[in-house]
Amino acid sequence: MLVVGEKEMNEGKVAVRRQGKGDVGVKSVEEFLQDAVTEIRERREE
Repeated sequence: MLVVGEKEMNEGKVAVRRQGKGDVGVKSVEEFLQDAVTEIRERREE
């Protein structure tokens, strides 16, 4: 889940929360997208 509040919006970032892992932290949109693409690729290889 991505949380975009006023603070995140002003900083161009998103707060990331993962099911089962909880709050993952705040990342730039670009960093989140890179992480998501990497995870998708890794899951396809399994």
